[in-house]
This record gives sequence, C-alpha cells and structure tokens, in this order.
Amino acid sequence: MDSGKQSLNNNKMLEAITNNDFRSLLKLVVENPVAHVNRSEYLAKVFKVTESDIINGHLDISLKERKKVAQKQITATVRNTTIISFLTGIPGGIAIAGTIPGDIIQNMVYSIRLAQQLAYIYDFDDLIEEDGKIQTNGLLLFLGTMAGVNGSASLLRVSSSNAIKYASKQILGKPLMKTLWYPLLKKITSIVASKTLTKKGLASGIAKIVPVVGGVTSGSITMIGMEMSAKKLNSELLRGFEQNYSERDYEKDIKIIEAEII
Repeated sequence: MDSGKQSLNNNKMLEAITNNDFRSLLKLVVENPVAHVNRSEYLAKVFKVTESDIINGHLDISLKERKKVAQKQITATVRNTTIISFLTGIPGGIAIAGTIPGDIIQNMVYSIRLAQQLAYIYDFDDLIEEDGKIQTNGLLLFLGTMAGVNGSASLLRVSSSNAIKYASKQILGKPLMKTLWYPLLKKITSIVASKTLTKKGLASGIAKIVPVVGGVTSGSITMIGMEMSAKKLNSELLRGFEQNYSERDYEKDIKIIEAEII
C-alpha cells in the first residue's frame, strides 16, 4: 500500500474511531492483508503436516495436541501485541504516524488474527472468502466471544461445521437462523464497539486486576486484556469442539440465543 493510500486509510480509521463506528473500522482493518491468516499454511506449520493434508481434509490431530498448540499461539500473541503496544506502528503497513490511536488498531489486528488461528485449530472452515475478503459477520462472533458478549459463544457454536449434524435435524432452520442471527449480531457489534474503540474500553475488563491510573502502561493494559479475551475464546471453542459437543449442548445453545434476543 503506497503512502497516499495509507494516509487516506489512516484518516478513515480515525474518523471511524471518532464516530464510534466499529463496523466501518473493522472493514478498514480487515482490508489489510496483515489481518489475514492463510488457513492451510497456518495449520501445516503448527501441526507439522503438509498443506495438501490440510486441503484434502487429512488432519488427524488429537484434542490434547490442539489444546497445546492453541495455548502456544495465545502466549505468542499476548507477547507480540504487548511489545507492539510500546512501539509507534503496526507490522504490515498499518502506520500510526501519531494520528491513529495505536492500541485500538493493534489490538484489533492481533485479535482478528488470533480469532482465525484458534478457529482453524479447532476445525472451523476458512474465514477468508475466495475474493480474499474476511467474513466480517463470522468474525464478529469470534470478537464478541472474546469480549464476553452474552449469546455470542452460543451462536458461534451453532454456526460451526461441528453443529451441522444437529442442524440437519431442523432444530435450527434457515428462517429461525436469520431471526436469531441479525438481532444478536447487532448487539454484539454494539458491545464490542464499546469495549474496543476507546482506551477506557480496553482497560475496563481489567480494572479489578490492575488499577487503571496514569502509572499503568499501555503495554500492561494490552497484555492483560488480550490474555483474558484469548482465554475466553479458547475456552468456548473447546466447549464447541466436535469431540465435546453433543446434541443436548446444541439445544442448550439455541435456548441461550433465543433468551438473549427476547
């Protein structure tokens, strides 16, 4: 991305943050390739198999190994995002240049990447479409789960490929899915925005652990906030993993979603 386009992109990001427009900011962030994780390349690397194995569905990895790899990824992400929080730019061309609130952007980039990485570890389909764009709505479910939004984890599980065998029994038909999806997605967007678009929002989740005062560094807030949100997502993905997820769990999730909407 050349400097002119990057400057324009930065201005749009700043405008989105100022206007509390999370949807627009998310769209701008995911347009940058640094936010994308190539599913087959990533899984081949972390599980030490070939990309051909991944593409052809020949992936026989134990739950124990998946949990181990997930924890290593969380640790690496927390470390990297904390380091970047002390610096003045984002890898891959999302430059701060003193204009974009750095912690907000870098937190989003690393959260988006981690959401994809953990999703792929637990057998979710590719979140990047054939045209190279990330599925924004699907991504919001992961971000909502990381932010602890009620109902988001349940909707994430019933939308996964692991739940297909239960959906086929018409517990969740297409009309009902549409009815459940959109109101909850709107709620998730609103809450994630409130926790993402301000420094106060980034700090609110850890206020009881670290006193959020002038002496608390940006890196400390980022580190603890990212670790907490990553553990939430990992925990919920484990609950919904195929080896753990029963039809009874599926029905419970449907009831949770319906209750949230009501």
